[in-house]
Amino acid sequence: MVFFIGMMIFVIASIAVTYKTLTGYADLSAFSKILILLVLTASWFSPMWLRWLRNGPDFLNGTFYDIVYKLGYFMMGFVLILTILLLLRDILWHIIYFISRADALNPDNARHINFLNVITLGLTLLIAFYGVYEAHKTPDVKEINITDSRIKEPMKFVMASDFHINNSTPKWHIQKMIDVINKQNPDYILLVGDIVDDDPARGLKKFQMLSKLKAKKVYISLGNHEYYHKPYAWMIEFNKLGFEVLHNSGEKIGETGIYVGGVPDVRTDRANYKRTFEDAGDTYKILLSHSPTSFKMLDKKIFDIQFSGHTHGGQIFPFQYITKKANNGYLAGLYETQGSHLFVSRGAGYWGPPMRILAWPDIAVLNAEPSKK
Repeated sequence: MVFFIGMMIFVIASIAVTYKTLTGYADLSAFSKILILLVLTASWFSPMWLRWLRNGPDFLNGTFYDIVYKLGYFMMGFVLILTILLLLRDILWHIIYFISRADALNPDNARHINFLNVITLGLTLLIAFYGVYEAHKTPDVKEINITDSRIKEPMKFVMASDFHINNSTPKWHIQKMIDVINKQNPDYILLVGDIVDDDPARGLKKFQMLSKLKAKKVYISLGNHEYYHKPYAWMIEFNKLGFEVLHNSGEKIGETGIYVGGVPDVRTDRANYKRTFEDAGDTYKILLSHSPTSFKMLDKKIFDIQFSGHTHGGQIFPFQYITKKANNGYLAGLYETQGSHLFVSRGAGYWGPPMRILAWPDIAVLNAEPSKK
């Protein structure tokens, strides 16, 4: 509730500030001002009216909804970037004027404000389209090399998270994520939550493209977005594809000396680490846990490396700072505490606005090698 209230205050304040900046000093008609206010409001509240639209009449779904979904979330990202740029611009402008006291730089000059508004709108559009490119680019590959005496033979794992597949996700984007994973020739694939982001009735066809993943086995743990859309129905669908759902459970990988365990999203369901690793024995232990927040508090004797996602690396700058704070200091990359490792992926997909800014998508490759005792 506190988060919701905070977000509503932020959104309403953003609409007010942006509207005042764009229209307060411009010679616009009443109709134009109302139109600008409606666009700002509809863009910021796109998640709400898109949800209503999805649950509306059948004729509004299908291709029409998919197009509107992308457009609505693009506009949400656009007005977010616009608000940030306007605030940064005005803060910098007032600082420069305060130092220089030059009349030509007076922030109250309406002509200058209107001119810079046009420039800011153009820059926002360029950044937004760059963000779309960055969100859909081929994920970076992060290499992690581990040697341990408990490991009996070399193994390669590919870890990926946060595909956020729904009925509006382009097929070519899903195929790109599949291709970059398969290109690594993994022995096993580890999917760490938020792989799907839709009800099975809508997103099943796009999800089934994951049958093209090539490995001896695919392990998956649930993220918060699976829980938003009938998690147990999705667990059945994962099983139909031959994926091993790790839900407070784990499995020894043959005689390799490696054990993979997984817990559900710790912010959504109860994670039972003792049960997950009760049969692990003297093995190298991999933990799949969608959110990285609990890593700092866990007993590091339970596992050797934890794979997480959830943060998206902040997705859109400058939200990296807020995201890191909200996830106990973890944002992206490899961390080490008391001999245990945590790798946080930025994810291969995106959520909400179809854009990323300074938060490139990635997957991880874990090369596990035996070492001499």
